[in-house]
Parts: sequence; structure tokens; C-alpha cells
Amino acid sequence: MTAQLIGGRYELLSRLGRGGMGTVWLAWDRLLRRRVALKEITLSPSGRESVAVQRERALREARAAVRVRHPSIVPIYDVFEENDTPWIVMAHIEGESLQDRIEAGSLDEREIAGIGRDVLAALTAAHAKRVLHRDVKPANILIGRADKVFLVDFGIAQIDGESGLTSRSLLLGTAEFLAPERVNGLPAYPAADLWSLGVTLFIALEGRSPFGRDTLLATMRAITEEDPPPPRRPGPLFDAIAGLLRKDPDRRTGAAELDRRLTAILTPVRRRSDAPPPRRSSRPPEPAGRRDAAREVRLPPDDLRLSSEDVRLPSEGVRLTPESVRAMDPAEGGRRLLSRPRREAAALLDAAGPRVAGPLLDGMAAARPSQVVEVIALLSNAAAGRMVDHMTAEGAAELFRAMPPGRGAGILAHADERVAAEVLRTLGVVSVTVRLVEAMTLQRACRVLEYVPPALIAALLRESLDGRADRLLDGLSGPVRAEVARLTTRA
Repeated sequence: MTAQLIGGRYELLSRLGRGGMGTVWLAWDRLLRRRVALKEITLSPSGRESVAVQRERALREARAAVRVRHPSIVPIYDVFEENDTPWIVMAHIEGESLQDRIEAGSLDEREIAGIGRDVLAALTAAHAKRVLHRDVKPANILIGRADKVFLVDFGIAQIDGESGLTSRSLLLGTAEFLAPERVNGLPAYPAADLWSLGVTLFIALEGRSPFGRDTLLATMRAITEEDPPPPRRPGPLFDAIAGLLRKDPDRRTGAAELDRRLTAILTPVRRRSDAPPPRRSSRPPEPAGRRDAAREVRLPPDDLRLSSEDVRLPSEGVRLTPESVRAMDPAEGGRRLLSRPRREAAALLDAAGPRVAGPLLDGMAAARPSQVVEVIALLSNAAAGRMVDHMTAEGAAELFRAMPPGRGAGILAHADERVAAEVLRTLGVVSVTVRLVEAMTLQRACRVLEYVPPALIAALLRESLDGRADRLLDGLSGPVRAEVARLTTRA
């Protein structure tokens, strides 16, 4: 039996799932020789929306996902139409949905907190680009290899600056996950996505829906009028979830506070008896005046986090802790960190965690990239690489322009390969990009370049002076190698 070929290159292998918006297929990309996921958009002329509106909604999904670059958002590769049916090509994630895990049995509280924090990071990145997801639910959260979490399906996303597609009589989204303000027909803001995340985490923790009822009307009434049921598994996680389920969006727990609470659940508590004995110093004691004026913060080894012990900032007259840094607006936090000694700033970034440090570094890099490089120099490559995963490509590119290529390649070695590729694409064909590729190992460079446009690869190989151009080309997949060779010959 001949396999069905879509778009002249995608061979359908099996159906992964089906929903109200369409069908998702596992497919083989014959050109790039890799597995991808194809979303076939169902257009129904008999529905409450016109075919034109449904087609535009498919394009909006692609625009929303492409607009937000984040390790926990599945990359979109292409959009096309065949026989008047829209298709969206995206990365294939091998794994299962959160819905599958919930149905399989009870989840550990730390596992739920980790999933929640990853989804929160994806939502925060989307909200920063003025994109609302509007359909956060267990079925739209995928868990891949090494428990990596992805938020998928931006099919009903709202993009700021674009006209709405939903009529006043049509409310999109899964009913039991809708925020009260959306049920009441009020404008939706980021707090509405956080409500949906709260319902999702409630179901994962309690094994039941807080507001789902037998009928749509009863579900809507429960969302707007009833409190969530009392917990079967009380504790810090339930308390964090309860803060997301406040009817008034202005009183709902915000993203920064939620990240702080989830991080606290995931951070092991060090008992006093577990603390290592203090080291004896061979240096003579400092005068009391100098010792009280400031305290040095020593950076931990590569894979150890600092404790949340306060760091005194005498020049500002306040105390700054990793917890207070997590609660800061990224712009304000970046400014305050840059005003501190470099070692203090590095220690606080490391202790705050990569999801917080990435946005902070973005704001710092836009204003003072050279000073930020001095801070990053005090971090391990592994810690810095994890932070880059949570930066925008533009912000990361500013940093790599300002740092030695060897150091930059060492940091990129610990970043997600797609993130590293996006940084190279943003840098473009400049000397620093060439040096970054030259400083990578051959194997790492080939893996990263697989996600870089062939035209950029061809240009980089023409500029490369380290004698590895042929070996890099040989290490690429056949279709990519052929396209690069074609572009190089044509040039």
C-alpha cells in the first residue's frame, strides 16, 4: 500500500490524535529525513464559523507559536494548504500528554510542581510577546524524553494587535478550564491563562475537576459562583493552586509568585545537621567596619545552588534574596543586579534559577551587555547555558557578541540545540558566528546546524577558516547537505 504523501514531501505514518480543531499525524519528512508532526485542520462549512475564519485561525496558531521562542513551546516548521485543507508542520515530541499521566494514576507533588513550573515559563514567554494561549489543559501539555515539558496547541490563541476571530455568541476553549472573566464575556488577560493552569494542576493533584459538571450551564455556574472543593491532598502545592483559582483576576496569584512557590516545593530543604562544617580561613580577620560593610558571596560548584541566605546590599539599604529576585519585574531586577558587585549578582542569578535568570539577563543585555558578560564569567558554563534557554534569541545574541567565542561556545554547549541554532540565526553571518561554530566540537556543530537555514550554513562554511568546512558539511543530514551544496555551487 502506497503511503499518503502530503505537500509533496511529508509521508503520513500514523495518527497521533484527533480533536475539535483537526487531526495530528506522525509523518516522515522525505526532504530533511526526520519525523515531524502534521496537524490537519478540519474546516467545516456547516459550523458556526465560516471556512475563511477557520482557515485564518489555523494561520494564527502558526503565527502565535512562531512568535514565541521558548524551549517549552513546540517549534513550528511550516504551514501550507493542500486541497483547500491547511496543514501545520511542527516538531514531533515523543512522549505522552499530562492527561495520559493523570489517567494512568496519581502523580507525585514534586512532579506536578515541575510540570507546572515549565508550563508557567512557556506562558510567561508567550505573555511577554502579547500572546494568550486560552486553552491550557492537561491534553495540551506534552511530556517528552527526560520529562521535558511542552505547551502545545495555540489554535485559539489571542495575539495582541490582531483582530478577533470569535463572534460574541461563540466561546472557544474547553469549558471547565475557562476563567470566570471569560465566562462572563469580559476581556481576557494573562491571569485567565493562569486560572486555566490552576485548574490543570488541581486535576493533576486531586484527580478530579474542580468545576466540571454534568452540563455546560452547571459548569459555567460553578466557575463563576462556587469555590473549588476542599483538598484531599492539602499542602503547599494545593495552597499555590488555590491562589490561581480566585474569581477576581486582580487577586489571583501572579506568575512571579507562582514560580517562587513551585520552586520552593522543588527545592530540597537543607537541615542544619546537613550543613557542611565551616572552613577555617588562613587570612587574618578583617576589621569590623569592613566586615560589616559588605559580605562576599562565593559561587557554588557547577551543579550546586546557593542557599537562599540573604545578601545584604548596604548601598541600597535593603536586603536582596533569591526569593525577592524571583518576585521582581525583569527590568527592575536586572537594573538592581547590575548595580551590585559582580559576584553578588552572579550568585543571586544562580540561586534564583534559570527560568528567572533568563528574562533578567534579557533586560540586562539590552542595556549593558559587556557588564552582563562580566557577571556570566563568574557562572559555570552549565548554569549559563540553562539560563540562555530561557532568554530571547535577540538578548542572547547581544551577550555572545560581547564575549569571547570560546566562552560562548562553552555556554551554548549546555543550551538546547534549537536555542543555539536560533542564536546563530539571529547573529547572522558575522565573524562572531563563525568563531562560535569553530569553537564547537564537530559533533555539536553538526547537530546545531541541522536547525539553521541552509543559506546561513552555506554562508558560514564559506567564511570558516578552521579547515573543518568539508567535515561539517559531511556531518549534516543528506537533504540539508544537498541544499547547502547547491547554494554554495550557485554562489
